[in-house]
Amino acid sequence: MSDGEAVMRWDPYSLTGDAKFNIFWKRHLAERERRILLVVGKGFDVRALETARRLHGLGANVHVWLLAFHNGQQDSALRRARTEKNVEGLGKLFPPERIMEVDINLGGAFEDPVASRQTYEKIRAAGDPTLYDDVIVDISAMPRMVAMTSVAVLLRGLDIASATGRCVNLHVTTAESVTSDLAAGQGSLKDQVSFVRGFSGELTSQTTKNLPHVWFPVLGESQRDRLDRIHQKLTPDEICPVVPFPSREPRRGDEIIYEHRELLFDTFQVEPRNILLACEYNPFEAYKQVFEAMDRYRRALNTLGGCKAFVSPLSSKLLSIAVLLACYDHLFGEVPGKRLKVGIPYVETATYADPVQKPDDPFELYSMWVRGEWEIVAGTAADAGMSDERNV
Repeated sequence: MSDGEAVMRWDPYSLTGDAKFNIFWKRHLAERERRILLVVGKGFDVRALETARRLHGLGANVHVWLLAFHNGQQDSALRRARTEKNVEGLGKLFPPERIMEVDINLGGAFEDPVASRQTYEKIRAAGDPTLYDDVIVDISAMPRMVAMTSVAVLLRGLDIASATGRCVNLHVTTAESVTSDLAAGQGSLKDQVSFVRGFSGELTSQTTKNLPHVWFPVLGESQRDRLDRIHQKLTPDEICPVVPFPSREPRRGDEIIYEHRELLFDTFQVEPRNILLACEYNPFEAYKQVFEAMDRYRRALNTLGGCKAFVSPLSSKLLSIAVLLACYDHLFGEVPGKRLKVGIPYVETATYADPVQKPDDPFELYSMWVRGEWEIVAGTAADAGMSDERNV
């Protein structure tokens, strides 16, 4: 096969913004009887229940997997009170027999990072998602590695199941607010770099050790320590920082670059022309931008034996899903010729500081339809020369 351009799976795409969230789901639920699995985090984030509230208000038939994360530490009174309030609120929305708690061990502050492996194993053991018509992963109150692994393992499982003729829809929702994310409590970091399970990029493989490493850190605020640790782990040959732009705050991208300028330009020796832009509030557009950048390196370096591409999600949760989709598509999608070795490295939080979020902090609720019936419709539309984009 030739090394031509890869075909992007999520082009067109289906994305619903806050103002039309209820409109989309009301229409979707009215099409036929739907049995829904909601995967949600048992966390202290004030946005944790927004998707559940909306679905309840629309009369959806919902069963819940409540992911309960444990890191072996005593929660503060504030975090414990907020978590308990969210659990109590969930119980008021759905009867207890429809809520199943799934325990996930995140590992202690000084232990090896195990969050992704544990999440993978626990999600796989929780039950059969193909028993439902729609699976919704609400990542609003999930740690980054739990969120990305949950989406990855369910997406792959449902993709495999579709070969048997069972088409299950997968959606990802999040109540997005950069301000609230920063106010959720930063805490301290683990010493070691971890990878989303299945996305190691063959970093330590001896057979591919001489392939060049290309690193795409997706930048957010206050990420100096994570950047430094991941850089030491990867020793990349090329670095292409990804900056959120366009953004809700017009100068956010410039401020992020300025905050990390010494590390990026003096220590890492990043070429300014290597800086990439990714849309902050549209994960599918950001996915395209990251995917295409990765594909350019794939095609350019395949004549020299290939390369390894690593993408670090250090920004918003929407952009984290964009990272996952870009890497997933390079790993499993329609890629001609030699594929990239794809890795998603991250440094997990070891201990959390108390959040300073306020219950009335503004946010926007997004719903991403990642797989299922829309792909059949989109494929038909594409064959007819039409578009099915819902980028609202």
